[in-house]
Amino acid sequence: MSKTVTIVLAGIGGYGDTYLGELLAAPPERNVQIAGAVDPQPERSPHLDEVRRRGIPLFPDLASFYAQAAADLTVISAPIHLHCPLTCLALSRGSSVLCEKPLCATVQEAAEMAEAEEKAGRFVAIGYQWSFSPAIQALKRDVMAGEFGRPVRLKTVLIWPRKKSYYNRSPWAGAMKSSDGRWVLDSPVNNATAHYLHNMFYILGDARDTSARLAEVRAELYRANPIENYDTAALRCRTESGAEILFYSTHAVSSAVGPLFRYEFEKGVIQYGPDHSEPIVARLHDGRIREYGDPNGDVFNKLWHSVESVRGGAPLACGIRAALPHTLCMNGAQDSVKAIAAFPAELVKVEEDPSGDSLTWVEGLQETFIQCYDEGILPAEHGVLKWARAGRTVSLRRYRFFPGGKPRRTTPL
Repeated sequence: MSKTVTIVLAGIGGYGDTYLGELLAAPPERNVQIAGAVDPQPERSPHLDEVRRRGIPLFPDLASFYAQAAADLTVISAPIHLHCPLTCLALSRGSSVLCEKPLCATVQEAAEMAEAEEKAGRFVAIGYQWSFSPAIQALKRDVMAGEFGRPVRLKTVLIWPRKKSYYNRSPWAGAMKSSDGRWVLDSPVNNATAHYLHNMFYILGDARDTSARLAEVRAELYRANPIENYDTAALRCRTESGAEILFYSTHAVSSAVGPLFRYEFEKGVIQYGPDHSEPIVARLHDGRIREYGDPNGDVFNKLWHSVESVRGGAPLACGIRAALPHTLCMNGAQDSVKAIAAFPAELVKVEEDPSGDSLTWVEGLQETFIQCYDEGILPAEHGVLKWARAGRTVSLRRYRFFPGGKPRRTTPL
């Protein structure tokens, strides 16, 4: 029988509960054992009674777990500002890590995590589930093989409403920093829609575990909700190979659209959306059509691939190196603007619902983002939007420290 892989779950409330449910339901042939569950508020997990029934030890924090036990794999589902310290702690205790997206808050934290990974001789996987899907892996193989030729322009739009309760769920939601002063940079780009920006970088990487190298980013960042950071973003990146990357993401809308993407190459176009169950379809200019399947097919491939990587039988699809360009782009986007621009008050609407929750949205924003996506422009290039504010172009080639990009350490990324 294959090696039993022991797993500790750092976070079992919120998204972490989905990992817990998957492991509790795992068939015997998976040969995994939950060594412990960590959460300062374990009662948030709907599976808590089952955890107690099975005698799975509970701990208030990860350090307490390691004081008494060990694990082959640590699964981290924690706030963004804890990704770096918890990952480094787990590595220092001899555990490999599957950390939920995003990688972390800043590029300097990414460097710290990479250094800890190398020192420990273990691995860190980052939970961008599309990167572990058969659909994206098949598409990436064809892109790497040159089936579509040179990448020209990749663009994605996501219009996802988020209510007041979304921002009230924790003190760090929508925040720049945590209460103890660590960078969080919570936003649509660095949280709910991070997968889809990362995916454009990922499929352009020249190896299975790499992403595109970025040259620059220009951003427009806005807010309608009463938060510290932004709820709306439009970005233009350029890779070192010259490909243009456009990304439109907002929570300040009244209805959902996307993800929609259109990846343009010199030999064809790859598209996805608007229905989540649709396959990715490539149409080559010579008339051939290729379907790659649904990238949402199995969100837990990231978990089971990580388990097999512990056993030594699976190469890592998405680790620190592959996830870093997303963090680099997100940091550069924050530096691209002097301040988050507020939408004009006359365009901001607030709708209350019977539960007492409310939705803040911006009149005309959905239509504007769809038009910008279709035309491949940023709002400030639209020509008639009085509220649009262009950011500056930030070079990412030697960007090593947030904020400002100035190197303050020599650790290579």
